[in-house]
Amino acid sequence: STGEEARNKIVTENGINILNYAMFSEHEMVRRAATEAMSNLFPHHAFISFLKNPEHLKLWVAFASDFEENFECSRAAAGCLAMASQDIEISTVLSTLPSFRELVCLLLQCGDFELMHRILVLILNLVEHGGKVKEAVAATGAIAFCQGYLSNFNENSMDLSPTEAEAMAVTLKLAKEVVSSF
Repeated sequence: STGEEARNKIVTENGINILNYAMFSEHEMVRRAATEAMSNLFPHHAFISFLKNPEHLKLWVAFASDFEENFECSRAAAGCLAMASQDIEISTVLSTLPSFRELVCLLLQCGDFELMHRILVLILNLVEHGGKVKEAVAATGAIAFCQGYLSNFNENSMDLSPTEAEAMAVTLKLAKEVVSSF
């Protein structure tokens, strides 16, 4: 997040491979820091190329899906996937992964507004690409979920803190955009 110069230095010093290795550390804080640092490499072209590899992308999906065990890593990985889904090649690979449907369903239903925000942005990016990527989103049941979410909830329907109400309003707005895109 410090800028292009820092990203270039990390990439030229084999930082992607080092950080990728650190993402599997036994120490939770090291895993979190590595995942967040890798996420901050977006939109560097070397990191985008890294994510286009289906094996690497599978790992990011696994990290994003692991919110019950490691919320911070999940949040960083889901945010990275949401940003990276702007790239049609990454989106195409992501939408064909066997774990794609599970990722969408898990994060939509997790109940955490931060994670829901990230997966809804990812879904919107995929839908914008159209074609088979959009069809893959439809096959997840995300549209039906968003319709149900919109009809059953609003930021005034629950006892939420002002911060939570604001976060819910954002997810409702994104869910409305998903539904209207179909």
